[in-house]
Formats: sequence, C-alpha cells, structure tokens
Amino acid sequence: MFKKLLFSSVAFWALALPAQAADLPSRKGPPPAPPAPIFTWTGFHIGYNSGYGGAVYSANVAIANPFLGTTTRTFDQGGGWFIGGQVGYDYQFANGVVLGLESDMQWSDLGSSHQATTTASAPLLFTYANTRQNLDWFGTTRGRLGFAFGRLLPYVTGGVAYGEVSANGVQALAAGLVTSGYRRSTNVGWTAGAGLDISLSNRLSARAEYLYLQLPGVSAPAAGLTAPPLPALVGSFSTGLMQAHMVRAGVNYHFGGAGDFLPEGGVLAMLFQKPEVDWTGFYVGVNGGYGGGKVGGVTAFGQPGLAFSTYASNRTGGAIAGGQIGYNYQLANQIVLGVESDAQWSGVKAWHQATTVGVPGGFVFTDTPNGMSWFGTTRARLGFASGRALAYATGGVAYGEITTTGLQFAGALFSGSGARTHVGWTVGGGSEYALTQNLSLKAEYLYVSLDGVSGPAVGLGLTPFAGAFTTSRFTTNVTRVGLNWRFGGAAPAPVAASY
Repeated sequence: MFKKLLFSSVAFWALALPAQAADLPSRKGPPPAPPAPIFTWTGFHIGYNSGYGGAVYSANVAIANPFLGTTTRTFDQGGGWFIGGQVGYDYQFANGVVLGLESDMQWSDLGSSHQATTTASAPLLFTYANTRQNLDWFGTTRGRLGFAFGRLLPYVTGGVAYGEVSANGVQALAAGLVTSGYRRSTNVGWTAGAGLDISLSNRLSARAEYLYLQLPGVSAPAAGLTAPPLPALVGSFSTGLMQAHMVRAGVNYHFGGAGDFLPEGGVLAMLFQKPEVDWTGFYVGVNGGYGGGKVGGVTAFGQPGLAFSTYASNRTGGAIAGGQIGYNYQLANQIVLGVESDAQWSGVKAWHQATTVGVPGGFVFTDTPNGMSWFGTTRARLGFASGRALAYATGGVAYGEITTTGLQFAGALFSGSGARTHVGWTVGGGSEYALTQNLSLKAEYLYVSLDGVSGPAVGLGLTPFAGAFTTSRFTTNVTRVGLNWRFGGAAPAPVAASY
C-alpha cells in the first residue's frame, strides 16, 4: 500500500510541476540577434571615373617631287583630361583573394599639339605650323587580381585597350610650300596598372588607380603644294605609339552587397551622417600624380634691315611626387578647418623637337623644352566630415621654378634660356578617407598658376642677331593621390550629451 501511495505522489508532482512552471514569469532573454552579414567584394559594380595623363608622342613626315623633298621627325610632350565610366564583376574567395573582370569607356582629350607662327620683315621668312595627335576616346577590358583586407582591396590589373587615334598637320612656307596630312583610326592595344578600392559602405566604394595604355599609331598619305611651275609633292606621314600614363579616381556602386548601403533616411542621411573620427590634429604624408596644361611663348630677333618673331604654343604634361604637412581642426557642426603645405618634384613640361632634312641641302633643327622643375603650395582647407570621409575645398599661394631653353638651327644658330622662381596661386578640392585610426587616403585636384620666364636670346649667322624671349603663364592641372599619417590617432568624434 505504501509503495502505491509513493508512486501516485511522484506521478502527481511530475504532471503538476510543468503546469505550474508555465504560470511562472519567464527568465529567458530575447532570441539572439542574427549574425551581422560578412562584407564581401563579390558581385557586380558600376561607376564613373576621371583623371589626367600623358606621354611623349612622335611623328615622321616625308614628301618629295623630282626636284626637292623633305623628311621631318618630331617629338612632342602631351597630356590631357579623360572622364568615363566602368562596369565589372568581382569574386572573393575564402582566403581573401579577389578575381574580377572590368570594362571602362572614356571620353578623352589626351594628346599633343604644337602651333608656331613666324612673321618677318622679309616675306620669305613667314612660316606656319599646326600639328596635333589625339586619343579621342578609349576603353579597356581588364582582368583584376587583388587581396581583400576587409574593406580595402589593393589590386593589379591588365588587359586589352582600344580607342580612336587621330593625327593631322598643316605647314606653310611663304616660299610657296604647303604640306598637309590627316588620319583617324580605331586601334587595339594593351593596358596594365594597379589601384586601391575602399568600401565606404556595403555598396559604395571609392577608387584610386594608375594605368599605362599603349595603342598603335596611324599612317596616311601626305601632300605638298609648291609654287608653279614646280610639280606637287607627294609622300606619307606616320605617328609613333599612342601611349599614356594615367592617374584617375572614381566611385563604384556594388549590386547585391551585404546589407543596406544607405543609412536610414536615404541619400541625405548617408551624406550627412555623424563623423566616425575626429580630424583634429597634425598630419604628414606623401603623394604622387600627373599634371599638365598648355604654355605659349614669343621669341623675337633682329639685325639691321631684318626682324622676325615666332609665337609658339605647346601642351604640357608630366608626373609629380612629393609630400605634405598640415593641421586640421574639427568644429562641433562637422565643419573642418585646416592649413596644409606641400613640396613637389615636377616632371611637368612642354617639349617640341623637330628635325627637317631637305633636298637639296636644307636642314632645320628645333629643340624647345619648357618646364616646371619643382613647386609647392600653402593652402587653407575648408571641409565637411561625414562618417569616415572628409570632402574639402582648398586654395592659397603657390611657388615654383619655371625653366625654359630654346635652340634652333636654320641657316643660323639661335638660342636662349632662363630659369625663374615665381610666386602665384592655386585652388582646388579633394576628399580624404580614414583607413585606420591614424592612416588616411586622399585624392585631390589642384589648378596651379605661376608666371612665365623672359630673357635675352642670341643668333649667330653671317652677322649676329640680338633677341629676347618671353613665355606665357605656366598653368597646370594637377591630379594626385596620397597617404596621410595623423598624429595621436583618429579618436571617435565627440558627441554632445543631452538630458
């Protein structure tokens, strides 16, 4: 009997306890949140880019008739803008390696140009020349190989390039010789380079990139007209490789990225989100890029009974590299005030070299380099901080050394040279992104304007010539990228408490 009672009691409490426990308040917390999506570069992207580039371009012209003929070889420094867009796909492996394919299409002003007009008291000394090589548009289709460091993707890239190459030239001499040629062709070549993508959000990224592009040149017939009764001249011209060293920056939108790329509230909320870092403090850094523009000049010579002057204009282009130091102060309303100084080595120059050999017995050689050997700027900066990014406008004083040298042999030897250090002005804008607590990446455009150079020139012939030269202002469009190291670290931006 006792065993039955014990068994019944155990059974009762076994059934009753779960029912009573159901009436007790629950001690379990809320269900665990799902894990945050892991960022990946895998997916399609589309975006735009812009930059500056250039190189040295060459050409050959040969024309003749039974009585005379000329061959001319020229070299010209070139440069120019380009702007366009890209589309591509990347796949990120588990070990961080990223493979991708990307195509881009660009409008382009890359090329070289040379214009020169000589007027004289003797009509037979009149000359005119206008030559140009240009890359009117281009595109590339490239493979990409990178390694992802979280939201940073350094990569190398290379593949096929294609674009429309054009060349034209006209030259006139008062002796009655006028020559011309023209050609436009779509050519295929290759490209290679490297860059860095930075994920600003799960679907938006910024980019800085260097590319070298090379396409075949063009060739076509050339013709020349002489004073009657001499017959016309016929021949051909050809250009060397159409190439370019290019520095560009851009933005990409990534489809199918992990999470939402817009903070709550849409585009404005993304642009005006609270800063994640405080930009206040000193910094030091390095930079590199490409620049160019156009420069002109006048050279005049005279002797008793004879005077002549030449106006010439050429494009400029070349690489730059240097460093900067500065200080920022971030206000509570996300405005950032700063001052920065930089010093740059500069390869930006204009260069025209031409050698003409004529039959019978003619020879003309011209070599006119004109460049900015170094420059620096001291600028104020006014920016707006959002998230980890800082967009800013900048302007101030510029200074640098402008050099020019001219040499020509055309029956007599003419030369002149000079170098001057000038103070001018600069204005531009850029953006900076905090990669780590101390390290940030910047992309920047600057317009730099400095005075030109003037000085004496001499001519040595049967009798001496006295002369002088002067160049126009040396203006340069600079596109550059760089790294800054901020001392003290990029601490979280201060947040005002409210009660």
